[in-house]
Amino acid sequence: MSTEITRKGVPAKRRLSYKGNTITFPRELRDAIPDLPTYSGRVLELESIDGAMSESPLFGRRVHLKMQVTETGKLSGKFTVRVDLQADAARALADTLLQLAAQLES
Repeated sequence: MSTEITRKGVPAKRRLSYKGNTITFPRELRDAIPDLPTYSGRVLELESIDGAMSESPLFGRRVHLKMQVTETGKLSGKFTVRVDLQADAARALADTLLQLAAQLES
C-alpha cells in the first residue's frame, strides 16, 4: 500500500505563520530609504499615536499601535507605521518607557 505524501504539480498550502512582535512600515516609505553603502538613515517625526487591543484563539492577546509619522527628508505626507505586540512585550515596552521618563524627571 502506497501513501501519497505530496501531490506533484500542486503547490503546498501556506500555513499561517505569526512570528510575534512586529513593526510594519508602509510601502510608500521604501523610496525614502537610500541605497547602501551611502545609508545615513531617515528620520520619521511622530505626529500621533493610537492603540487598541485584541484577543483571539489563533494569535492570543495582542496590543496594536498605529503611529502617524511624517518623513523629514525626501518624501512628504503622512504615513502609518503599525506596531503589533504580544501582551508581555507591550508591558515590557511600557515599563521601559516609564523608567526612561522617570530618569528625565530626577
